[in-house]
Amino acid sequence: RGKSVRTITFEQFKEALQELSKKRFKGKSDEEALQEMYKLIEGKGPGLTGVTKTVASPTVSRLTDTSKFTGSHKERFDASGKGKGKAGREDLVDNSGYVSGYKHAGTYDHKVQGNK
Repeated sequence: RGKSVRTITFEQFKEALQELSKKRFKGKSDEEALQEMYKLIEGKGPGLTGVTKTVASPTVSRLTDTSKFTGSHKERFDASGKGKGKAGREDLVDNSGYVSGYKHAGTYDHKVQGNK
């Protein structure tokens, strides 16, 4: 792979396996060594060695508890605490009525009939 490239293609992966199999299984032929290498990795996924683990301290849990958020930060999460994405980060304007942002839209008929 190139110096600035962080990923490799499947063909490059297979080439790397061939080279590694020659080094790991020196006493065997190239084909036998490659088959042994395939047996080692068969049915396994990528490893998680060296991955940063989450901290379970009370401080971190308190800071990440979305039920305690206030103000505009509170609007970024739904009732379950899952983020709303773009809808939670931007002010979405409701232009459905005469006055934008009117909170009691659709209640006029109810008020007029209730007063009679």
